[in-house]
Amino acid sequence: MIKPIADVLVQILNTLHGWIANYGVDIILLTLAMKLVLHPLTRKSLKSMKAMQALAPQLAVLREKYRDDPRAMNTEMMNLYRANSVNPFSGCLPQLVQLPVLYGLFGALRRPNLFGGETFLGLVLDKVPCQHPFSTTCVIDLVRQPVLLAIVVLVGFTTYLQQRMTISDPQQARMFIFMPVMIAFFALSFQVALSIYWAVSTLAYLVEYLVVVGRPRPTPASGPAPQKALPSLLPQRPKGTKKR
Repeated sequence: MIKPIADVLVQILNTLHGWIANYGVDIILLTLAMKLVLHPLTRKSLKSMKAMQALAPQLAVLREKYRDDPRAMNTEMMNLYRANSVNPFSGCLPQLVQLPVLYGLFGALRRPNLFGGETFLGLVLDKVPCQHPFSTTCVIDLVRQPVLLAIVVLVGFTTYLQQRMTISDPQQARMFIFMPVMIAFFALSFQVALSIYWAVSTLAYLVEYLVVVGRPRPTPASGPAPQKALPSLLPQRPKGTKKR
């Protein structure tokens, strides 16, 4: 399924190259075009994320209130979702639909000798920055080519920005604190073309996030104050009724 998508994307890339004659610019334009085509799905997913973020303080109250009763907790949470017309799974389907296309583009850009040794900003697009990332030669190559080092740093930095913006829970943020460093490290083994795609795609996503969701608001680590606890959505026993 991925290969036919990749084949089509390669044809589009070559068509753009016939107009622009610079594969680096072609990759940027194709990436932005793909983000634009997929934006309705991304928008739906982000709206679902925004709705879930709005309910986060109330969900935290329910988790604390019913931490010893998982069944009641799940019932209350589903009632809260229904009361606010929120489907906690509605953001997953748009992402699943996008994955084959994004993987197809990823696979297309990884094809060997696709760019025929063409350069962008002085870098060979087919070049892998480091065959052995832990070697001294890798460090020397990065020092000798500041632009190459800048591309790798940009990949890590854009990943960091995405995490910082989209993860509002401090506990989750601590769990993924090393992710930008890992992605930057992986970029050392990717073609320069892939790093350009990753950085541009991530920056485009950040713009989409700001437009649809807005600036992130961190969730307090301690949770909402007890006095703001939600009234129970479970059926309550009428007053005066004796417990059997």
